[in-house]
Amino acid sequence: MSNKEIIESVQFANHQPPPQYVQTDAGQLVTPEFLAFIQQALSGKLAENADTEALDPEVKALAEELSVIHLPAWSSTTSPRTAEPTVTGMKQATRVAEYLVKRGVRVHPDLEEIRWVATPGGPPGAFDTGIHVTKDENGQWPSPDPESFYDFDDIEVTQTDDGAWCAVHPRGLSFEAATKTEAYAGVVDQLRQRIEQARGQQ
Repeated sequence: MSNKEIIESVQFANHQPPPQYVQTDAGQLVTPEFLAFIQQALSGKLAENADTEALDPEVKALAEELSVIHLPAWSSTTSPRTAEPTVTGMKQATRVAEYLVKRGVRVHPDLEEIRWVATPGGPPGAFDTGIHVTKDENGQWPSPDPESFYDFDDIEVTQTDDGAWCAVHPRGLSFEAATKTEAYAGVVDQLRQRIEQARGQQ
């Protein structure tokens, strides 16, 4: 083992990250390069092709749409089946996009009928269901109020095996407390903070 590896292992044992490492919100130690890689992958901005700058703009636009696809809630007019909003993606999005462009498929913003909007302060795009909006009566895309992303009715409170109560909101928020009321109130406080922060950034 080299001197550098020994020093790093001692630093890890003493819970002191080596200089070239950063600590994530979850307490994990990673290099800045790895953290940037993961953030790009989760947001759907990581291209499979290293030469994305050299791609045809139409291929690049289509590949970005295909890499992370945000599907809105869905219901069938012929059956009671429904589907919650979800996020999916396509492997080899760049290769598929190149093929589809050759077949005549293009991204046409003028034909766009629905648009996905990310949750302000929410999780990375690959995990964020966000919301979908349509154009207003003037043909403009609206900017949704942050409160429309954080519906208090979506809070679910359950009791854990050890008797504690855990409140969870689908936008990635949770709070655990001794009572059901405290757990619910904890998530409500988090929702209010997110809404205030988002409004402050508009």
